[in-house]
This record gives sequence, C-alpha cells and structure tokens, in this order.
Amino acid sequence: IAPVPSLFTFNIKDPRIDGIPGLSLNARVELISRDIPGKNITGAIKTRSLKSETLVTEGPLLITHWGLSGPAVLKLSSWGARILNDYKYRFRIRVNWMPDYHQQGMYSFLMEVKNIEAKKTAYRTCPVDIPRRLWGKLVIAADILPDQKWADISKKQLQALAAQLTSSEFLVEGKSTFKEEFVTAGGVDLKEIDFKTFGSRIYEGLYFAGEVLNIDALTGGYNFQSAWSGAYLAAMAISEN
Repeated sequence: IAPVPSLFTFNIKDPRIDGIPGLSLNARVELISRDIPGKNITGAIKTRSLKSETLVTEGPLLITHWGLSGPAVLKLSSWGARILNDYKYRFRIRVNWMPDYHQQGMYSFLMEVKNIEAKKTAYRTCPVDIPRRLWGKLVIAADILPDQKWADISKKQLQALAAQLTSSEFLVEGKSTFKEEFVTAGGVDLKEIDFKTFGSRIYEGLYFAGEVLNIDALTGGYNFQSAWSGAYLAAMAISEN
C-alpha cells in the first residue's frame, strides 16, 4: 500500500494567526472537502469519519510560527492522510474557536454583550474564553475598529464576529517539513500478515514490524507500542524457528 505522510502540521499564512505563535486553546477543526476528478473523496471520508459529510476533530489547537498544530490538527492529518495527499496538501479548513457554540448561538450571546458592555470598546473587552491576542485578531477580521464601542457595532459586524469565532476558514498551503512528520501511513498490507508471529503469509521466514506495516495511529505512544509489540512477537517467532 503506497506510503503517505501522517501526523503533520498545517502551513497557513493568515493575518488572524500571524504574530501570535504559542497560543493554545481547545477548538474544533473541520476539513472543507472538495471533489477531485477521478477520486472518490466523499467515499474516502465516509470510511474515516463518524460523520459522513466531513472530517472533523476537536482538541487542543496550537498556533505556530508557520500555521496550526496541536492534537486537533495532528488527528485530522491522521484521519485524512490519504485525502490530504490527494489534495496535494492544499485545502481549506474551518475552525470553531468556541466549540460549545454554533454561529447563531454566538451571535445571540454577542448581542447580550453589546447591551451590557455598551460603553466599552470591543477590541479591549474579551467576553469569551479565548486568548485576548486572538480575540483582537478576530475582532479586526470582522471589520470592527480597534476603538469602536460595543454600542456602535452593527448587526452585520456582530454576525461577522460570530462567524470568525465559530467558523473561521483558513487556506492550508502545505504541511510541515519532513523532519516534523511523525508517522507514515501505508506499507505492507495487513492481510498478508499473521499477527500471531508478524510473519508473512506469502513468504515463509519473512517477518515485519513497525512502520513498514500499514499501521499508523494517533499521537500518544500508540505507534511506538505497535512497533515494540510487533517486534517482540516477530523475535519470539524467529527464535522458536
């Protein structure tokens, strides 16, 4: 099975996350899928997601110097490894910085804030649980001026801010460099392996373990454990023979 990179970070150039590396928060990240001639992207997504329409993950999200990283991104890159390879690592994602809210719910909340904090500036008044520097970036992205008071913010601007908080779209223009890729998906087809010995079902006396097999998992030590366990069983089988 052809190998493809897995567990990698996303390269993104966008003013909303520029200049604020190191910020981390819980967020939902969703792949915005698109069709490719000759590729059954929808079918591929259905085999990798509990939701048939898209790939979506939730967890810690880290803003880096080059884009986005963290468990939420790594998990998406693992589940979508072959799909993202088909996209040649140029695709769009949607980030919900406030995963407990949907867009309409956030808009209603911001309307309440507008009434309560009317005399304060929106840029300096962060009413949600995200880093203040990110809040300021999203306020500007919603076309709200730094000195604009809540009372003077229009419904259109509030809707734009709600969208930025719950549905920010980003263009991914590549993945992390080779040294920062953790795992490779693909390898020897598992149908050809006897998992009692990790020996080949096709060639007697040939054993496999680790990343050469079509086994790749999420972060957390699972890939190491798979390699160690497989190597142990293979070594035991070899010694017995």
